[in-house]
Amino acid sequence: MRGAATRATPGTWVSGNRLITDAGETPTQGGRPVETILVVDDDDRVRVAVQDMLEMMGYTVLDTGNPRVALRLVEHLTIHLLLTDLVMPLLGGMELAGRVAVLSPQTKVLLMSGSIVSDATARRHPSIAKPFTPDELAERVRQVLAQPAPCR
Repeated sequence: MRGAATRATPGTWVSGNRLITDAGETPTQGGRPVETILVVDDDDRVRVAVQDMLEMMGYTVLDTGNPRVALRLVEHLTIHLLLTDLVMPLLGGMELAGRVAVLSPQTKVLLMSGSIVSDATARRHPSIAKPFTPDELAERVRQVLAQPAPCR
């Protein structure tokens, strides 16, 4: 399970080769803020592929296949975008998004789905259909991150 975020020590998490602190600071790259994206998908292959795409775009990426771990990460870290699969066995993407909204109201949400997203779901959260290209993902992530913080 390459890249899955794990707690290193109290106050720090490791994802891939990156160390992230609980301090809530936004990492910077060349003086420019780098948003942190949390990818949640129960399919390891999809999750790793999405993580690789996002890291190539310059984002800091945390990932997990377990929505409960995702909630712990959101409790302890500044997450700018939750990119989650809509259908997962432990906790669906909509329910995960709702719980994240309570823990971190400023976190934006982008749903991934291999099936058609209902109109009701689409009105609540933006989505992207799987499979997608790196360019499609880049465009959709930029659109969502550019939106004002959700009013909750």
